[in-house]
Amino acid sequence: MVTAPRAQRRTRSVENSPAVRRQVKLFEPVDTELHPKPRLWMLNAGQNDLFSRFPLFFRAVHHPDSYPANISHFGIQCGVGWYPIIEALARDVEFELRALWREQLQFPEKLAELDSALVSGRATYPVLPICTDIGQVAGELKVALMHGHLCPTDVWVRIRSYVDNAEAIARCICESCGNPGEYREAYWRRVYCDDCVTPGVNLRQAESRG
Repeated sequence: MVTAPRAQRRTRSVENSPAVRRQVKLFEPVDTELHPKPRLWMLNAGQNDLFSRFPLFFRAVHHPDSYPANISHFGIQCGVGWYPIIEALARDVEFELRALWREQLQFPEKLAELDSALVSGRATYPVLPICTDIGQVAGELKVALMHGHLCPTDVWVRIRSYVDNAEAIARCICESCGNPGEYREAYWRRVYCDDCVTPGVNLRQAESRG
């Protein structure tokens, strides 16, 4: 069995450290001629922060002319309580995407192979996996992705596991505030905590006891 040199293993360990995985490039979100008028949901600071920090995962938002998708037209369609879950998911997937792209830059022959495949029509769209939609459906977080031509099976399996984990976590987190919650059939089929379902009840109870 061939093992990687110690220095190489140490480099890989550093690249996979939480500190490195949190380091993402910041840039201003962009718009295109496809949307000559401002998209109102782009005024959401929480969404803009996510889109800016994870540009590969959310590149459909920044380049809607290249990636026609729901998220490029409507943004993230769920409550802010699920944003931390989406952030953790986007961070994991962004790390995988950056690793895939960095590999192409290190080996010019792979870029040549990709160009050849694109010219011949053997390469499928898109090149890297991309998020096409994030929303709430019947009380559940739903994240839609497209597979990428450069994404090996093992990486795609990992990415799908990140999505499955995020969707599972959201089932018990209040979509409104991010506190522990539960599915409420009678409240628009959403996951809410008690405070968001009946705001102020606990405060009134505490005041009555006083």
